[in-house]
Amino acid sequence: MKRILVALLSFFIFSPCFSQTVQDIFNPSTEITWLGIDYSHTKIVGKMSQFGGVTPITALELRDKYYPEWNQLILDEPEKYSIPKMIYHKTVVNDIQMVKTLNAAALLDSLEVPSTPYYTPDYIQSIVANYPLINKSGIGLIFITECLNKSYGGAYYHVVFFNMSTKEILLHERIQGMVIGNGLRNYWAGSYFNVMEDIRQLRYPKWKRRYLTTTPTNVK
Repeated sequence: MKRILVALLSFFIFSPCFSQTVQDIFNPSTEITWLGIDYSHTKIVGKMSQFGGVTPITALELRDKYYPEWNQLILDEPEKYSIPKMIYHKTVVNDIQMVKTLNAAALLDSLEVPSTPYYTPDYIQSIVANYPLINKSGIGLIFITECLNKSYGGAYYHVVFFNMSTKEILLHERIQGMVIGNGLRNYWAGSYFNVMEDIRQLRYPKWKRRYLTTTPTNVK
């Protein structure tokens, strides 16, 4: 009986489901899974007819062509769009199947909005809580796209690290990325490239200094 109790206690103490904290993000030995860019809640600020510039595209083309291309580009060009380098890990696990499924089913009837929205931490937590993750453990990293705004040439992404077993957010920050590049694909890929560079150069070191000098806590 004593052995059973010790085994159960060890499970609850050391199981990744229960032990993960924001501090684990900064441990290079912690396995982190890149889940991709979630466009299923994306808004286009302004008119969709003007989004493509001189080569207009439809909302259907945006969802069915560009959402997959923007996700695949990170996997196809890992030297430029380096998730491991961004978070100072030697490797990360790539698993974008969930976002591919979610993005393919994104609703298009309310895509346009007149101004930049603001997704609250509670709203982002509700999105994460509804992710269809099955038998997943460890820390997941995902970019949740809030909006793409052609008028100022920028986008907002919510960068989220979360416990994939409990779907509890460990660290969340809303970051603006300005566009760069030629052609519609590269133009908007430039916005998340700039977010990645912002994290690598500025935010990750700041997060690390902040959260490794405080008591374990979850941050939104």
